[in-house]
Amino acid sequence: MYAPHRCLGAARSRFGHGTWLGLLLLTAPAAAQSTLTPVATLPLTAAVVHADGPLGVAGNGSTLTVLDLSDLTEPRVRGQLELTDRVWDVVVDGDRAYLANGFIGLVVVTLDDPDQPQVAGSYEVVSQGQTVSVAMAGQLVLTTNNQTGLNVFDVSKPTMPVMLSEWLTGGYSRDVIGLPGLGLVADQPDGLHVVGIDAPADPQETSIHFAEGETTQLVTVAPATRTAFIADGATALVEIVNLTDVAAPARVGSYQPAGRVVQLTARDDLLYLAQGRGGLTVIDVADPSHPFVVASHSAPTRTVALVDDIVLAAGADTLTLFHVP
Repeated sequence: MYAPHRCLGAARSRFGHGTWLGLLLLTAPAAAQSTLTPVATLPLTAAVVHADGPLGVAGNGSTLTVLDLSDLTEPRVRGQLELTDRVWDVVVDGDRAYLANGFIGLVVVTLDDPDQPQVAGSYEVVSQGQTVSVAMAGQLVLTTNNQTGLNVFDVSKPTMPVMLSEWLTGGYSRDVIGLPGLGLVADQPDGLHVVGIDAPADPQETSIHFAEGETTQLVTVAPATRTAFIADGATALVEIVNLTDVAAPARVGSYQPAGRVVQLTARDDLLYLAQGRGGLTVIDVADPSHPFVVASHSAPTRTVALVDDIVLAAGADTLTLFHVP
């Protein structure tokens, strides 16, 4: 899920030498890798987190927690809300949070009073599957259900969200991220489905990028560079896909992490990987054919999100805030 990002470049460097026919060969200096330094921490258990401006939300099990991020050096817990089912994913937009709430479907929560979040409305997708991810695409809300595929919602009336359409992928729809007029769906086994939603009641498949593996689980996008990233659940391979021409998405690189990837997000030329016990890894993808690690944090990380120039990373019992490297 996520979904719901900025970078400062880092120099790749490596220095060495060799001789051949009397010539001294020099290679470029090695990539400087830093350890992320926390700006603030907050005792909190979260499986998913997202923020928009001064408000954030975190989900763990069926509990939704509202976060006050007005002072990023002193984040605070505000209200909590118990839901009927697991909070699989969440996205914040102003004073609303949209939840992928398992068998319940899409749930809209109002955050007008952060100390008392309230369910405003919901839409149950009638199927045997669960709603497992949620994202914004302009003013539309997108969800994926592992049985019914991509679902497109009008949420102009938060008390009565309306499903405008559903669109089946070729397999199991695992994750979704949105761009204006587009839904990007991580599908197992296909890979990345690019779906046009300019006419939200009549979505049209624009293209498919068939992944190298058959267990694509996650997708995110860096809107400024029109670059999508998909992660394989079995191998953890992250494929980098250029969407400049949405009718012909092109793989332009890949990155093989040292461990599993449980969530990812991106902004501009930086990709952030939540790697469970492997911690948080930040990858420079300015040259997608040669991605490299610029920063990391070793604490277990289950979820990662961005707000302003701050990275939010949550593990089993702590939410940590870092400056974007």
